[in-house]
Amino acid sequence: MMSAYPDEGRVRREMRAAPRPVREFLVRRAGCNHWGGEEAYDADRARQIAEAARMLRCNWIDLDERRLKRRYAKLPRVIWLLKKTRDWDSIP
Repeated sequence: MMSAYPDEGRVRREMRAAPRPVREFLVRRAGCNHWGGEEAYDADRARQIAEAARMLRCNWIDLDERRLKRRYAKLPRVIWLLKKTRDWDSIP
């Protein structure tokens, strides 16, 4: 079976081993990436996208990522995971 993303198997393994705040952040960031790529083709859809972004706190993603990188700077596997999944819109 072909995976949607390179290194998907390793990402799955690293996700299981990652600290809970990192796992929660990765899921949240993937949601922000997903909703950020959606088209607001009418007012209802625009509201749906805006609400999802608000609930996921997408405006805080970059700051939260920097905080996690500082907090887990001595864990190269966490830093790798944060970098590898940066543009992903779903987490396996």
